[in-house]
Amino acid sequence: MKYVALAASALLLASCGVKDLEKEVSSLKGELAKVQKDGDGDGVSDAFDLEPNTPKGSMVDGSGRALDLDGDGVRHELDVDPFSQRGVRVDASGAELDSDGDGVSDSKDKEPNTPAGSLVNFQGKRIEANGLSAQVASAFIPEIIFSTNSVTVSATEEAKLAVVAKMLKANPNLRLQIIGHADQTGSEKTNLKVGERRAKAVLRVLTSTFSLPESRFDVVSKGENDPISKKNQHNRRVEFVVIK
Repeated sequence: MKYVALAASALLLASCGVKDLEKEVSSLKGELAKVQKDGDGDGVSDAFDLEPNTPKGSMVDGSGRALDLDGDGVRHELDVDPFSQRGVRVDASGAELDSDGDGVSDSKDKEPNTPAGSLVNFQGKRIEANGLSAQVASAFIPEIIFSTNSVTVSATEEAKLAVVAKMLKANPNLRLQIIGHADQTGSEKTNLKVGERRAKAVLRVLTSTFSLPESRFDVVSKGENDPISKKNQHNRRVEFVVIK
């Protein structure tokens, strides 16, 4: 009888121990679930996330903060210029501001308030056309560069055409010759056609996107016959010449 009582006591103690262990395991599972929870789905659990509500798809650092490598206030994955110079002013897309619209960003613009449509140099300084030859004035109009075998105006180069359009709209009597060029890859006959297609592609942007009349332009192709550089990328271009 004594041994039966001892066995019963041992079973009771074991039962209590198992129940306590189950409670402990259940509690640990609950704590683990809390630690593993990641409400914004950025890969950093809420327990360690310093920005627990970052938008879906954001790139974050180890603490859950949205990445902004250049510190301009625009999230890295939305920043069109994710490595802009520290301290410059940018728009909502992360592109550096060009307050006077002359094609030179504010941080590099020595004359940040030039009138709309002004001809400027690479520093944003206004170039007075009075007394300048058409050839010299033409040298300050931006060229449009094309990729290998391409006749498509890229988004970056289209931004340059916005500057050309502003200049034309500010000077309604100004006319431009659009000259297409190619590098020496391929035959001379083919490159002459490539140059023409590039010039016409630029014309289409100026007339359709910027609503300029076609009568203000002449289209010419020089193909591979007027290189300006030993590097091909400089020769795949469209340039402008002022027509008197």
